[in-house]
Amino acid sequence: MRFFSKFVIICNICFVISAVMQKFEKHNKAMGKPGELVPLPYVQNVVIILGFMALMVSAVFIIIWAGMFATKKGKQIPRWVVIFNFAALLAEIYWYFIDAS
Repeated sequence: MRFFSKFVIICNICFVISAVMQKFEKHNKAMGKPGELVPLPYVQNVVIILGFMALMVSAVFIIIWAGMFATKKGKQIPRWVVIFNFAALLAEIYWYFIDAS
């Protein structure tokens, strides 16, 4: 579970980076500036893919943690990790389903 929690944090950070990149690219297109934000397309693609995976991975993490918490094994994961991942899950749900612009 320790590896999985670290992977979820990395995915959530990639989600934040990909959301920022998407906003900047929309702003640049609106201003008429062509080109990509990151000159290394493979790095940008990896960040975007991990960012898209973050919603599913965060949901699985929270479900597993809830099961562990119910069986009193949830204390193995630091509280800040759970709070960060839950907040990121709420932000991802808002980004993908509510805002969706």
